[in-house]
Amino acid sequence: MSNEFPESTQNANDKAPERSRASLDEKMSKDEKEAFYDFYSDRALAIVLSAILEDRLTSIIRFLMRRDTTIANELFKPTGPLGPFGTKIRLAYMLRIIEHTMYNDMIIVSKIRNKFAHDLSVNSFENRPIKDWVNSMHIFSIVKKMAEDSDALVKAGKSMEAADLIKQHAMISTKDSYRHSLRFMIHHIIDLQNDLEDAEKALNNEHLR
Repeated sequence: MSNEFPESTQNANDKAPERSRASLDEKMSKDEKEAFYDFYSDRALAIVLSAILEDRLTSIIRFLMRRDTTIANELFKPTGPLGPFGTKIRLAYMLRIIEHTMYNDMIIVSKIRNKFAHDLSVNSFENRPIKDWVNSMHIFSIVKKMAEDSDALVKAGKSMEAADLIKQHAMISTKDSYRHSLRFMIHHIIDLQNDLEDAEKALNNEHLR
């Protein structure tokens, strides 16, 4: 099972099981969905979307560990050895949970969150180096290509579907591009989490036969 980003969402959906065809809204928890769509300042958006991604990655790592809540809580508390987001990203990569493309993009997400959180002179996604970091993300290049393709279809009068109109506006600002990029990253991690849970259920059912 490859954990690389799909070249397009259509290709990913063609190969995905029925649950993977569900929208991100259907896969996120109520709290995650409310946070994702809230109209935050740039600083708050960077911190909140990163938190959603980190929480999901943490869930995957904990799922693959022994189910010892006491030890896990000690490891993952903010001051614990696995507390920092960057440490979790590196651990997930070294354990082959995520591939190199996702690893690089997650490291950038962590850098963006830390920059907004600790440098008060940075208050916009248009500030350097935030804009440069977003533009260097692999998932950003996918979002950009999707937006360009959708824009061409809409302007040619060949499509007025809601999905194309949304994608068309993904490049209005760096903030919009980042939100769309994180949408795909979170979607990808949730699908990975669901795949792992399904695999464990299938293995348990096999043992019961």
